[in-house]
Amino acid sequence: MTGWVPNPAAGDPVMDDLEAGVFEIPTEGTDRGVDWIAVTPGENGELGNPVPSGILYAATEICVEAPTLALARADTVLTLHLGDARQPGDVYAWGNKRVPLRLPAGCSVLVARALGGRGTASVQLWSTADELWFNLVDPTLPDLRAGETDEQWIGVPIGNPTDHSALGATARVVGDDFFEETTTVLPSLAPGAVTNVAFLLRPRFPLAVTDGPVSVRLRIESDSMDWSYEREVAVPVVEQSANARRTFRSRIDGSAQYFAVVFPEAFDPEATYALVLTLHGASVEAIGQANAYSKKDWAFVVAPTNRRPFGFDWEEWGRLDALEVLDLAMQTFPIDPTRVYLTGHSMGGHGTWNVGVHFPGRFAAIGPSAGWSSFYSYTGATRPTGALARARASSDTNVYATNLARRSVYVIHGSADDNVPVREARDMVALVSGISDDVTYHEEPGAGHWWDGEASPGADCVDWPPLFDLFQGRALDPSELEFDFRTPSPFVNPTHSFVTIRSAQDAFADVLVSSAPGAEPGTVEVATTNVRSLVLDGEMLADSGIDDAIVDGVRYEVLGAPIAIGPQDGKRPGVHGPFNEVLQRPWCLVWDDDAPAAYREYAAYLVSAWAIIGNGHACAMPASELTDTVRAERNVVWLGASRAEGFDESLPIDWGADSIVVGDDVHTDAALAFVFPGRGAEGDRLSGAFVATAGSEYLLFRMQPFSSRAGQPDYAVWTRAGAVASGFFDGDWALP
Repeated sequence: MTGWVPNPAAGDPVMDDLEAGVFEIPTEGTDRGVDWIAVTPGENGELGNPVPSGILYAATEICVEAPTLALARADTVLTLHLGDARQPGDVYAWGNKRVPLRLPAGCSVLVARALGGRGTASVQLWSTADELWFNLVDPTLPDLRAGETDEQWIGVPIGNPTDHSALGATARVVGDDFFEETTTVLPSLAPGAVTNVAFLLRPRFPLAVTDGPVSVRLRIESDSMDWSYEREVAVPVVEQSANARRTFRSRIDGSAQYFAVVFPEAFDPEATYALVLTLHGASVEAIGQANAYSKKDWAFVVAPTNRRPFGFDWEEWGRLDALEVLDLAMQTFPIDPTRVYLTGHSMGGHGTWNVGVHFPGRFAAIGPSAGWSSFYSYTGATRPTGALARARASSDTNVYATNLARRSVYVIHGSADDNVPVREARDMVALVSGISDDVTYHEEPGAGHWWDGEASPGADCVDWPPLFDLFQGRALDPSELEFDFRTPSPFVNPTHSFVTIRSAQDAFADVLVSSAPGAEPGTVEVATTNVRSLVLDGEMLADSGIDDAIVDGVRYEVLGAPIAIGPQDGKRPGVHGPFNEVLQRPWCLVWDDDAPAAYREYAAYLVSAWAIIGNGHACAMPASELTDTVRAERNVVWLGASRAEGFDESLPIDWGADSIVVGDDVHTDAALAFVFPGRGAEGDRLSGAFVATAGSEYLLFRMQPFSSRAGQPDYAVWTRAGAVASGFFDGDWALP
């Protein structure tokens, strides 16, 4: 049966029943205001003609004689619902995502919730006898370059459809003639979830192109499972001169990710090179982005992935991926740190603006092509308000364009672009021309969104020769003494040149730092606005010939060591907030053993969502299995936990079965998410919690932090009606 809710904002009776656990297969016709029709799915699970907008539901009954483990493909689908369990679908319909399901004996109702207007939804299910399964149609694979023995990583989504954690799981590359045996130990693989698992690949000797593709045998095992499981993947071997995928294990979550590299023409390992970081557009793979460029004899061209081809619009999670790849490329290749540049096309053009304005200390010049400044200008999206606006302030690139005052900007756009209006480029050029005195604009007459010609061996709209001529002529001073830097929060970027901001006085306001050489020789004068605490890089200042730093009128002697100013406890980088920060280092979801089952199902949903949307890895387990080692290595996010779980009693938050209390405000029938500093074994880490009043656990699923512009403040309370309270703690983790 399929039914269509044309305007879910006006009420969605299907979701109401799903959340209440009372949904039943409807009769054909109108049922609770929804029109249902019987459909016969196509050969690959197609569910019929798409609806123009709103939400399409498809429901069916599945009957099995015994409990059955299954995996599902759900394309153009938001979520799958099976009893209390919920799994994410793949709204982009790549056809290669899989999620686990557990079918109880007897008959169950499976419901798919899909977006109208995005094409035909389809769902397929396969039964499996495996406790752990490999999704080999969605791997993250490197290209092994001939003649090299560099370590790389293979990422494979591993599903655990059972009802228990695979504790102490080991991801093993089985040794053979080509590769050494390696093991990577993981705390757990979450029950009822899929997650990206990283396998370390260590070649025994330099391979030749004729050796490839090379078969690699992977094994996953856990003492919690009856069996271990092995599968093979084929890894390509490419010429040294070829553009190549290079994999790494992310410091953000421990997943295997890749970036693509265009190596310099006639590469000389004794030379140093410039680095051009290029951000791809929506639906483009990083290797496809790299292949749009010609080789340069003076630069590496490096393309990060945004974690997926659509990814995160290069905001927040995507921005983190771009910066992680930038750091890794600079560590791996012989890069001159004064010659680093940023460019990108379409969604990547937007990313160029967003990353460029927030990290001006990393790039000598930026070159957005066919980009837009913000979703507010591009789509007319409504700006959030209050604490939510501050948590998402980094989306508003226009506000932070002043950071480009001492940077070069080259903007490219086609005059007939029917995807991103040319007004976006013209408006941004007008804005930054009043900020920087080094702004160039090229508008290609009659060109659409993607255009090419004879100007470059690559695609002209990205590999534009005048853009690269400008890059080649610009240099950066990473330790500049003269700057004006504005950031929405130390959470976004705490560091510019020799200054690292540890915390702000007021989370609802931007932080500003201005610096200039002092009136006295050998001094630098720094003025701050809304800064609670900071640290100056004394070694960088000393190398710049500075003897004294004068900060807000107070003189500090420069001795080559860090100079700490203001309180160094309380909020600080990595232990700061807002909420999403707890998920930006390796993390583990932990639920009370006696908590309602909805908490475990919510953990499974979050772990799978991070894998489907962000190709990510996460751990999840019951509290009885949590060890001090896990607490020391990962940020712990508690689900349904009690106050006895080590929370700081001074936190201005309390909760129980009947109510949630924030300061003096009491909320009933509500859910709460918040972050707080770790204690004990967690050490210098951030922790988090999701809790709900009894009977309102379904509200948790309304919080899904893995999308662009989905930032949350330090705490948020919501009910069926929506958000009812949110805000930030002050620098001492108290309510201001």
